[in-house]
Amino acid sequence: MSNWQENDRALAALVNLVVVLADNKYFLGRRISEWAVGAPGLEEAVASSALAQEELGHARVLYPLLEELPFPERPVPLEREGDRKRRYAVSFLDKPWESWTEAVAAMLLVDTALTTMLEHLTASVWEPLARRAARILQEEVFHLEFAEGRVRELAALPGVRDELEGHLKAFLPEMLLWFGPPGEEGVAALVDEGLIQGSNEGWRQAYLGRLTPLFLEEGLRILPYPSWDVARRQYDYGDLPWGAWNKLQRRLEAASPAR
Repeated sequence: MSNWQENDRALAALVNLVVVLADNKYFLGRRISEWAVGAPGLEEAVASSALAQEELGHARVLYPLLEELPFPERPVPLEREGDRKRRYAVSFLDKPWESWTEAVAAMLLVDTALTTMLEHLTASVWEPLARRAARILQEEVFHLEFAEGRVRELAALPGVRDELEGHLKAFLPEMLLWFGPPGEEGVAALVDEGLIQGSNEGWRQAYLGRLTPLFLEEGLRILPYPSWDVARRQYDYGDLPWGAWNKLQRRLEAASPAR
């Protein structure tokens, strides 16, 4: 047994990480699948069907990792679906999205966050996780291209632009919380054991580094999230509602901020 498997803190954090990634993939796939027949055009409908299948497939390859971890209290995959108090997915994946614009905003923000985390797992000392992360990232390229393309299309529509901005502004704070507070103990244990690379704030900055150029290019008003701090050479995202954040399930305790 390797050292990291004897580190209770790292093991518990790793179980949580796998569940969080898998649950967000699973519920993201469920929500996208609902637009396979409701998307505004045939191209979007076909793409939604393909995306949903891939997201659910990613969840199916992540959940079995739990069986390989010697941790007695790990959650059981998918049997927690009916209990929101036991879901490890962000709150705005709880209910069906009410419009295509809301769906696009959610897809962009969630998939970009998942991709950011997976990129920091490809060099994990736990090879089963590293292999799966690398395999999933190969398909994520299309996912991000699709979401970004739909954002550009919607941003060009005067009657839809305000709605898009509203959903992005509503969802973004929870996704920034999702990466956790700086110096989080469980994350520190994962990094020390070589199970993941980076840091909470490093992941959040990488995430914003992906999104902000798109927002700026399309003139989307998402301020105060985020703005570039020249002195510190990083993105400033203001104060986040940490008091309403569930650090175990990585989600806001309250209902979706867009509701």
